[in-house]
Amino acid sequence: MKHKGTIQKVISLVQKLQPGMLPVIFFTRVISSGHPFVNLIFSAKILDMVIRKETMESIMAVVWQMVLIEAVIAVTRWGLEKIIIIKKRVLSEQVYQMICEKTLVLDYEVLERKETLEMIQRAEEGMNSQGDLGSFCDELGQILDRICSIIYAVVMLVPLFLPGVMTQDTWLVRVLNSPFSVFIPLMAIIFSLMAATRLQKWMQGKQQINFERNVKLNRTFGYFFSFIWDYAQGKYVRLYDMQDMIMKEIRSNQAQVEGNAREMIGEMHKSGILEAIVLLLLQITSYVYIGLKATLGLISVGNVLKYIGAFQQFYMAVQSITYSYVNMELRSKYLSYFYDFMELKNEKYDGTLPIEKRDDNEYVIEFKDVSFHYPNSEEMVLNHVNTQITLGGKTAVVGKNGAGKSTFIKLLCRLYDPTEGQILLNGIDIKLYDYEEYIRLFSVVFQDFQLFSASLAENVAASKEYLQEKVQACLEQAGFGQRLAQMPEGIRTNIYQVEDNGVEISGGEAQKVAIARALYKDAPFVILDEPTSALDPVSEYEIYQHFNELVEDKTAIYISHRMSSCRFCDKIYVFDQGQIVQVGNHDQLMQHTDGIYRQLWEAQAQYYQQA
Repeated sequence: MKHKGTIQKVISLVQKLQPGMLPVIFFTRVISSGHPFVNLIFSAKILDMVIRKETMESIMAVVWQMVLIEAVIAVTRWGLEKIIIIKKRVLSEQVYQMICEKTLVLDYEVLERKETLEMIQRAEEGMNSQGDLGSFCDELGQILDRICSIIYAVVMLVPLFLPGVMTQDTWLVRVLNSPFSVFIPLMAIIFSLMAATRLQKWMQGKQQINFERNVKLNRTFGYFFSFIWDYAQGKYVRLYDMQDMIMKEIRSNQAQVEGNAREMIGEMHKSGILEAIVLLLLQITSYVYIGLKATLGLISVGNVLKYIGAFQQFYMAVQSITYSYVNMELRSKYLSYFYDFMELKNEKYDGTLPIEKRDDNEYVIEFKDVSFHYPNSEEMVLNHVNTQITLGGKTAVVGKNGAGKSTFIKLLCRLYDPTEGQILLNGIDIKLYDYEEYIRLFSVVFQDFQLFSASLAENVAASKEYLQEKVQACLEQAGFGQRLAQMPEGIRTNIYQVEDNGVEISGGEAQKVAIARALYKDAPFVILDEPTSALDPVSEYEIYQHFNELVEDKTAIYISHRMSSCRFCDKIYVFDQGQIVQVGNHDQLMQHTDGIYRQLWEAQAQYYQQA
């Protein structure tokens, strides 16, 4: 996106998230920018009073006025800056919440893309690399501060360029006493600003290049560094002696980051030297100009201090505005990554039809000539699939790896939309239904299910709010009752060690909790992907034996590589190369001697027979 409009967007967002923050920044900067000038004005006045040998009482009165004004400014500034720091911290947290919320509501199909993951990474990196809203507000406040400083400095410098009383009449006195002498320091300021601006833009370009390099490096580093503290992966690291491999990747990645950093530091040193030279030339010009005026008697000695200080404040303010403009431009680029991500649109058609509340509780899902390929790939994973699933009964989905089983389930749950064809619910395209209502029809346990470091009850209910008796019943139905009885705080026990007093559970126990979560949702369709892969044979037998009680009048669809589980099913779909090649129950499919189902069954059965 173009970053030119980012500033307006940022200001609007800050006003929305933290109302009143920008006015507080403005007021703070107006006060703080006047502080140096108070010191200059009073110091010049005190110096002139000393030179004129005025009384100590009158000098000290001016000193106490200066101290009092500076104290009021300092206390007021301290109080306001404390408010700003708090608001900046809250603002930063709010922005990260926005990134999290946006990520959670993105279509799964959109989120899974590499491009989207890189956008998330860029948004986070942008916030960490001078692109956060707090830093942006600081930069905006800096500009306000410098604008006020310029106004104060101009007001203070005006008398310097007004004709004074000439004590001698020479060409140099006439030149310096002329209002046109203002062009002498003005030309020096213009030259120095042009040079400083070019240096800043050159430096910012280098920083942008360095940022782009480090985005991928930081993502790679984060991935490998996660193995250091992820104790769940620790056993694989140790059993397969992967320490050297991981550390080589980390060192290689870090070496590239360090190389980029050295190059960046070298460029910064070059820029710093050139800026120092430009500043030195400007200071020499101002000192010579003001010093000659004082030597020729056109201004007082005390005013030399005031005007040199005001001149420096003026130049620093103008230079800072130039830097801030370039920095704002750079920060806008970083923030544009955040806005690019926040403006990312979901592609899934958002229907509005409510799910029909049928008296007979009949739901029929039909795959009608459905084909599908994943984004960034032209290879069809499903090819012209046609079938119907009616509520009630138990259905198995089997086939070799890569046959399309999991993709079939993902389309059924509308994590993806078909590339071709339609999926119908009671004769209506599922795209037309309200998405939130549609997904309430399904309770799913995928093979790569995830539990969270929270209480057992929150994991089962997938919410902070839950029904205690229902959670308890679902855990017992899923075979977790005996382990639950050993938990120190029952269903309120935290699992995993991220939470305080977290309890570790085994893979099989975690799978039972995941099944309990599917039961708690109480959806018409229960989908289990390898539901017993981590269970021992006894637990597996118990799950299947009591499956009718678990799902009652619901539809149970599960993918399994254990062919013995198919005997419990009313219907079996056999997938091969993205197509349904066989449909029937176990006895029917076993009659086809050359069928894929029988081949899969006998391939496993021979091991049981040999045993």
